[in-house]
Amino acid sequence: MVALLTLISTSIFGETMAGLRFLSGLAGAVIVLLSAQIAKLLGGGKFSQALAALSICFAPAFPALSSFFSMNPVDIMLCTLFIVLFLKVVEYPSPIKWIVLGVLLGIRLLNKYTFLVLGFSLLVSLLITKQRSLLRSPWIYISGIIGLLMFLPHILWQIRYDWPTLEFMHNGMEHKNLHLSLVGFFTQLLIGLNPFTMPLWLSGVLYLIFSKEMKKYQFLGWTAVVFLIVYLIQNSKVYYVVPIFPLLLSSGAVVIEKFSQKHMIQWPKYAVVSTMIISGALLMPLATPLLPVEQFVRYSKTLGLWNLIRLEKGEGDTLPLHFVYRFGWEELSDSISKVYNALPQREKERCAILASWYGPAGAVDHFGSQHGLPNAICGRNSYWMWGTRNYSGEVVHAVGFNASYLGKFFDSVEQVAYLKNQYAYDAAIFLCKKPKSSLGEMWPHFKSFI
Repeated sequence: MVALLTLISTSIFGETMAGLRFLSGLAGAVIVLLSAQIAKLLGGGKFSQALAALSICFAPAFPALSSFFSMNPVDIMLCTLFIVLFLKVVEYPSPIKWIVLGVLLGIRLLNKYTFLVLGFSLLVSLLITKQRSLLRSPWIYISGIIGLLMFLPHILWQIRYDWPTLEFMHNGMEHKNLHLSLVGFFTQLLIGLNPFTMPLWLSGVLYLIFSKEMKKYQFLGWTAVVFLIVYLIQNSKVYYVVPIFPLLLSSGAVVIEKFSQKHMIQWPKYAVVSTMIISGALLMPLATPLLPVEQFVRYSKTLGLWNLIRLEKGEGDTLPLHFVYRFGWEELSDSISKVYNALPQREKERCAILASWYGPAGAVDHFGSQHGLPNAICGRNSYWMWGTRNYSGEVVHAVGFNASYLGKFFDSVEQVAYLKNQYAYDAAIFLCKKPKSSLGEMWPHFKSFI
């Protein structure tokens, strides 16, 4: 799915930064609108709809994930849209709505596997609540079959290639993701959602589960609970649970509005809105690149918060990961081009550029053409499946490795450049010759799905 979105974006805007980020920003805007729609479907008036939309804008995780191109903002958008449509199905069921839900299920499965968790959570919640009557309708199963049929080609591809995505997920949980305690997980969640939205989403889940007015939608509260528990058990990254929070924030917005109406007081509205906007504005520079990098470093040290929201092992101390990945790529490509173009013509024609992971490989592929660089090869994730591009391994420029590792495969390993960037990752560039075997024979050893 993300490849299709990339094709659409680059076909319209070209390979530009603004073009690549447009669809993510658009998905973020749609999440805001859909959250307001959830509040309306739960019986909220104009204030709760506005508050639901506002809570998405000032919960840093949503602007952060929508500020760069990935499958994540689309995943949140599709999840929120699914909840909107499911609410409408519960209210006024019809075959066409179930069919649309099935198509949406298939699209979201093709975008990211998290929909399997949402589907499981929804099934469990229906079984334990009075809305289990929905399971008597044949249309819910037809809807599921439609989604699974759309997903089937992907499953067949996974079987053919020995389930690479499952290997990727397992390795990520074991070797890349930080192992967080329960307190650590919820600390990150609180910061990512803005601590001052907590009254909204906490009252939202309680309202869905325990309010008599919400009996029809009680299953959605339990869906959120099961969804959170599954990801807690899996040692997942905190942002994996974010797709369920537009529902809870919208439900909480309805609670605030109804509480104010019932007691004929206005101060809860003003208190929630003002604290959320002020705190969200203070946290926003941690989520999106609003400040020049030097100012951000000083600001983040003053707040002392971003070190609490580390996502992966080995992160640096200067910038959070979602900012680190925005620096250094063009400089790295320039450094590689200098050592590559310094080679004799005969060696240059045979030289492969081997990157340790997809970041440097993508930099070479994107920026390298203007310097005459060939596309990179890489053992990480999909790059590994694309193979060696018929290089023999006779001459290799290796980027991002260490010399001792490369020495397992080459008798001659010489460091020819070293790029140091105070905001991005440092990278050594090696010239490798005298391979101990062909690059094709080495290739299985470079495989890394993580």
